[in-house]
Amino acid sequence: MNTELLLQLSSASLLGFMSSGHCIGMCGGISCALGLQNHPQKKMALLLYHFGRISTYTLLALLFGASLQHTLHTFPLLAPWLRTIAGLLLLGMALHIAQWWSGIVQLEKLGKRWWQPLQSLTKPLLPAQHYWQFFLLGTLWGWLPCALVYSTLTWAASAAEPLQSASLMFFFGLGTTPALFASGIFAQNIQTLMQKKVWRYSAALLLAGCAIWTITAGWLHAGHQHMH
Repeated sequence: MNTELLLQLSSASLLGFMSSGHCIGMCGGISCALGLQNHPQKKMALLLYHFGRISTYTLLALLFGASLQHTLHTFPLLAPWLRTIAGLLLLGMALHIAQWWSGIVQLEKLGKRWWQPLQSLTKPLLPAQHYWQFFLLGTLWGWLPCALVYSTLTWAASAAEPLQSASLMFFFGLGTTPALFASGIFAQNIQTLMQKKVWRYSAALLLAGCAIWTITAGWLHAGHQHMH
């Protein structure tokens, strides 16, 4: 594994972890509800739910990356533009997490058109009792409209390699899992921690840094390719 890919995978995981406050707001409700169920193997059931959610992220990145692979190889200058869009979305998410600007949530409203019919599919699975139900709930909940997922997906797809795109989203999903998993067990304590200014501002600063790095690295890489 080369150093650049390792850095990207680490960044994807850290991005997911530090933005977990937003994830808890979006997905924490179902995670808490599943955690409150009287299931004999609650932790395993929650892990399967999150594995299903991460599987959806990974599949989306694989499909999105594959659909763009030929185009990005033919027109390589499209990649930095994709990274710029992803960076701007991350910057908007940073402002949202810091509670300075919430315009980014308008993007999530656009996704409700396909989320509503999918959400109706979750109802027969509740209350979940079997492991396969937890996994299916996770795969469906992975489609929940989320600006953070959209921005990370755009960034991952700009890699122009489907497997690399899928790997980035997989590690992003892993990064979101610790806080979401804990929210199913210690819901109130986790939510209180994520709302503290120190955490919010730290997460916002990291996201802003990721946004700047995403944009500048894309154009620097494009300039390097152009020189060759």
